Amino acid sequence: MKSALFTRFFILLPWILIVIIMLDVDTRRPVPPLTPRPYFSPYAVGRGGARLPLRRGGPAHGTQKRNQSRPQPQPEPQLPTIYAITPTYSRPVQKAELTRLANTFRQVAQLHWILVEDAAARSEQMRTTRKVSVWPVGLVGGRRYERPLVENGKVVGWYTGWRADRPFAIDMAGFAVSLQVILSNPKAVFKRRGSQPGMQESDFLKQITTVEELEPKANNCTKVLVWHTRTEKVNLANEPKYHLDTVKIEV
Repeated sequence: MKSALFTRFFILLPWILIVIIMLDVDTRRPVPPLTPRPYFSPYAVGRGGARLPLRRGGPAHGTQKRNQSRPQPQPEPQLPTIYAITPTYSRPVQKAELTRLANTFRQVAQLHWILVEDAAARSEQMRTTRKVSVWPVGLVGGRRYERPLVENGKVVGWYTGWRADRPFAIDMAGFAVSLQVILSNPKAVFKRRGSQPGMQESDFLKQITTVEELEPKANNCTKVLVWHTRTEKVNLANEPKYHLDTVKIEV
């Protein structure tokens, strides 16, 4: 009997010590001084608990004056405007770098950006994707751009610098998939392993769509609105010496 009591006592002893230490620390913690905030009611209580509006000139008026004499917090001064002027010139990475700089400037308050020589153009065409939409991508595959070839509003081929025989010869940044398509195809996966180099996009897209179902965006895939940028000098090793595409696209 005694051994059982001793066993229970030694099991509870560490927990009792922890509780005592916590209580001791909590009692030694300094208590911040209480600073009651005054409340000024616009009503006075009359007979029978009726609330009567306070009249000027009475005791409440003096209370109001005392309240007005308290220092009021001053509004923060408005930040001065920063004017940033960016001269730019035509080059393969021009729009890509300006887009990246614009997204950085969005985080700065009171900034007025003056861009010389270029004009800003917004496009969020991927919002209208019904199933899977596609568009050109700049600075990818060793070329200035790659794009789907479109005829009569349908994708019929690929303008690419590498393996045009792929089922979907497209860059990762060159397509959007509707959420409803993902939810209706729960077994569709993007393979991190098991796909051949450069075939991950094709292996994924062929699980959820066909080339005939693709929705061309960016003016039938004739405008570059997305760039595959890197923090290094752009690689244009696969750019043809002479223009081979059927349309002229500004990157």
